[in-house]
Amino acid sequence: MNMLSGRTADDILARIFESSPNPSPLDQAEETLRHPKRVVYTAMSNRNFYWRAHVVKFVLDSGLVPVSPFMLFDYYMLHTVPKTVVREAMNNLLAKCDECWVFGRISLGVKVQIGIAKRLNKPVRYFDISELPEAVIPISEETAQEELRD
Repeated sequence: MNMLSGRTADDILARIFESSPNPSPLDQAEETLRHPKRVVYTAMSNRNFYWRAHVVKFVLDSGLVPVSPFMLFDYYMLHTVPKTVVREAMNNLLAKCDECWVFGRISLGVKVQIGIAKRLNKPVRYFDISELPEAVIPISEETAQEELRD
């Protein structure tokens, strides 16, 4: 068979179709570019921020890419940045995500995020996190509960 740059077509085809238990970083990057995963905005009340890592793990385990405001802004930058600036950044992230997943009871801020997602025609899913760290349970919008105010 003809050689191209020191390789044969059979060598190249074998490399393409061989199973690789440990793909190289380049192979992983190529796979990501060929098959990008959907990006999910994780909406939840600040009363549940301590579950942020479990929520992120749940989204990753679901085969999607999480965007968690609590992890990105380290619980809103320890209050060193005005809330309006953080809120605007969160809304921009939500606009760029493919879906919005709501975890736990719905606070006023989460309700606004749901409204933004719906106006942008993004799918919104709801999850009960009362069984964390053992389980995250999908629920309907109708069974999702609002957070009680103090």
